[in-house]
Amino acid sequence: MKSLNKQLPLVTTSKIRQFDTYCSQFEHVIRLTLGQPLFPTPTPIKAKAKEAIDHNITYYTPNIGAIATIDSVLQYCRERFNLHYGKDEILITVGSSEALTATLRTLLNDGDEVLIPAPVYPGYEPLVDLYNAKAVHVDTAGDHFELTPETLQKHITPRTKCIIITDPNNPTGVLASRKNRDRLADFLAATGIYIIADEVYNRIIYTDDYRSFGTYEKLRRQLIIVNSFSKSHSMTGWRIGFLLANKDLTKELMKSHQYYVTSACSITQYAIQAVNDPQTERELAVMVRDYRACRDYAYSFLNQLGFNTPQLPQGAFYLFLSVEKFGMDGDTFTRRLVDEQGVAIIPGSAFSDSYKNYVRISYCVDMEILKKALNKIRAFVGA
Repeated sequence: MKSLNKQLPLVTTSKIRQFDTYCSQFEHVIRLTLGQPLFPTPTPIKAKAKEAIDHNITYYTPNIGAIATIDSVLQYCRERFNLHYGKDEILITVGSSEALTATLRTLLNDGDEVLIPAPVYPGYEPLVDLYNAKAVHVDTAGDHFELTPETLQKHITPRTKCIIITDPNNPTGVLASRKNRDRLADFLAATGIYIIADEVYNRIIYTDDYRSFGTYEKLRRQLIIVNSFSKSHSMTGWRIGFLLANKDLTKELMKSHQYYVTSACSITQYAIQAVNDPQTERELAVMVRDYRACRDYAYSFLNQLGFNTPQLPQGAFYLFLSVEKFGMDGDTFTRRLVDEQGVAIIPGSAFSDSYKNYVRISYCVDMEILKKALNKIRAFVGA
């Protein structure tokens, strides 16, 4: 037999999925593991999907996406994030994962370096490895998990091709402050490296201090925005996302996108045309309200138990906590917690080997379930 891709030994299944699978063998486990919103998809979007099926909207769409879908998503970006992109500056993708895959495949050559602020979502580095490039982790712990130009400067080399910035961040929930985001924009503009802005959590924000990197005109030539409706609209199974970039970049990104997937699902594209429906927005507001309540409760509860928590997260639906004071690393803590109390959370090592003493809790669950889980954690740590 001929050999496979020589980079494959570097790639393993996500540790998030590994641990979630391990937990599935137990009955009645409370899972605070995956970033799976508890809410149903907004009603107008589901209605549109049913309409698409009833009207036999089951054919290929243009590679870039259905025109009506593009119009709807561009309107959504203008009204929600003040992003002004044209019809030749967008691709409708199969979730943000495909958008990211197509982007890295388009940008990377052998030996290029990709800067990834850590702790980091584990879906990035394997793609970099597969394309024979090198992932360079930029540790943010010293700045309360916020990326700064000073830290970034230490990792720039002549081989640096791009940086992936997740804002708000997974797993920490940290949102870049407006002042620091402005400083990062100035710094990155001067470097000329490509910026992949993963903004999938930018509708789940608990402060007014947010600005998309796409609003900085100085970054326009080097910026690719990756987004989806999975987290914001509780559509993880629908697999629908998009990317935004200047028209010259989009033309090149299209080449990778086209041969990976041809086009996104026609039914899902039709459904997402309801993204601007007022009822959709009302249902999203309820989601964020409930996430905020869960965040506030869990943050206060865990602080009282003595967990070393960073500042109150201003986005997403995660808490990233040190468990070092309990005399265990994150792997031991999470394994014993599910074995002894039936509560599943994710070990910090899933997000970088540097964070073995941390755990991630996903609080996008029903409040009563969250309270039950937290009480079990209290019993586990003996508080």
